Amino acid sequence: MSIDPKIKQELQDNLDSLLKYRKSRRTQEEIIEDIYMLLNNIKKDTFLPFVLQMMNAIQFRDSLDAFKNLKSPLQQFAYLIDLFFSKHHTETEDAPDEKEWNKLTELLDEVEMNYFGEIGFFDENTGDLQLDKITVSLKSFFDYYANGQLSFDEQTIYRIRTNFSRFDEVIFGEYGFETEDIIKFSLSVNIILQEKANSCFFYHQHPEKWQELTSTFVNKGLVDPKDWAVQPELNDLFEFMTRPGYIFILKKENLRSIELPDERISNLIKFLIYDDSTIKDHTIYYDNKRQYFDTPLIALSNNEILFPNGKFLLEAFYNRISSKLAELKKEKYTQFKNKMLEKKCLEIFKHLFKEDARIFTSFYFDKTTKAEQDLAIFYKGTFLIIEIKDFKFRAPLRNPLKAFDKIRSDFKNGIQKAYDQCKRLESKIEEGKEFKIYDLKTSKELFEIRPEKIKSLYSIIITQHKYGGIQTNLEELLEKEHSDLYPWSICVDDLEIFLLTLLKIRKESAEKVFFDYLDYREAFHERLVCSDELEMCGLFLTSALMFKKLASQEEMITTNIKMSDIFDAHYFNGLGFDNEINVDQKRKTKLRDYAKNFNFDIVSGDDLQL
Repeated sequence: MSIDPKIKQELQDNLDSLLKYRKSRRTQEEIIEDIYMLLNNIKKDTFLPFVLQMMNAIQFRDSLDAFKNLKSPLQQFAYLIDLFFSKHHTETEDAPDEKEWNKLTELLDEVEMNYFGEIGFFDENTGDLQLDKITVSLKSFFDYYANGQLSFDEQTIYRIRTNFSRFDEVIFGEYGFETEDIIKFSLSVNIILQEKANSCFFYHQHPEKWQELTSTFVNKGLVDPKDWAVQPELNDLFEFMTRPGYIFILKKENLRSIELPDERISNLIKFLIYDDSTIKDHTIYYDNKRQYFDTPLIALSNNEILFPNGKFLLEAFYNRISSKLAELKKEKYTQFKNKMLEKKCLEIFKHLFKEDARIFTSFYFDKTTKAEQDLAIFYKGTFLIIEIKDFKFRAPLRNPLKAFDKIRSDFKNGIQKAYDQCKRLESKIEEGKEFKIYDLKTSKELFEIRPEKIKSLYSIIITQHKYGGIQTNLEELLEKEHSDLYPWSICVDDLEIFLLTLLKIRKESAEKVFFDYLDYREAFHERLVCSDELEMCGLFLTSALMFKKLASQEEMITTNIKMSDIFDAHYFNGLGFDNEINVDQKRKTKLRDYAKNFNFDIVSGDDLQL
């Protein structure tokens, strides 16, 4: 394959940037101080709405110059908000101009690249560079901080409802609201924000109505367009044009449409409101936990609150309350949460295989150890061994050698443990002898497995969270025999999104196509640069022939975010979730365009100049 000159130039520019930071790397404190200087006089009520407006425009980042310096805009904008609140400001100036914004984004990029330098060019004077450890640590660091977990609102709502409802008495005692209040509040905020956006864009989307309105104004004697701005019909339009982030600024009266008692609404807002006293006068580092993600509501005045979309609210509710329940109820909550994850995985596969599969949960085959297997599915000669894990990686350290040991330890307790559990059943089947499996609780015989009836065998590991490159390319950390195949490892939300899309577009052949994916996907381990399994799934669904061709090659393969566009496109056209939000309206909407063809350029070191 020949390399596209544009791709080559982009890689060369990135390499030059990296080498520049390597040679003239500044301390984090120096860069942060420069950011503070730019923020010092900026007004909160103009700057923060502007930042939120930019966060909401991330989907257009490829075409907007305002994003050109940012590699991880969501995390970088959230970091900018935390930085703003960590210092006192004179607040004499409005949002930064174009030149100041460009400088801000350059500094945010320098912050991120500074970490790349600290980890990627780590020097411990040991005489042993230990590149394998540094590579794992570097990727894990950026996967942890730069990539959020993609899940649709329906999936977060499912987790909130199934995990929290049983503990409503505890939640209400702590916070003064219950599970269904969380869901109603977050969805209602989305509706309010959407209605406000519709009002702001109404005349842009309906130009014929604009002609009618302006004709009415002229007939009333309002000939000067300056007089139109004060007319109530155009209040939202002119506020949108003159006040950055106006759509996301809600007043207390805007919340009256939420069908909840005032006290509950007040408690929900109190839970999410940003409290800057905890970080004021502290140096905020990029690898600190983002306070904005925990408390995403910002009070601009006594009557105005800056609201992100409901997705941020749902995730903040889930993450913080889940942590609190784990603290208060300990094993009772974590064990229940694990059971709910297993239940969710079972539902996903039942939806794919319908009534045509034999499904077994919580069983064992060795009467001596009675070691539990989570899930197995026997479908028309294909046997799936599925292990399910809910665990979280701890925040990576900047020292890559110490970080590697921590990452490997977490990996062993999660994905490696799941693989070992899959492998013991695999090995039993590969012995070729018939054996029985038994219910874990009752020891009742469930099924006799006859290996000669099994034509295909796959091991699948499902996690609650996604872990980036060390999950998509298992070669770096998974311990296995050289001749053994790799399992497929994916987080539960990505699994559900992939299979729902597969069912929607491939219908009756979805099961066969799924097995095809498992067959070819295994070949990519040991030569894949990818932090999101949905990019691989999307490539397969949009370019199956290319996917299969790449599976047979030996070169390193790098995916990109455009490969997962297919899932957003089908979601906004109706994906098939139970209780899907606005599904009737979605089904009337034309399917969005999404990338369908991808070029893979094989680049060697000879293509670049050091």
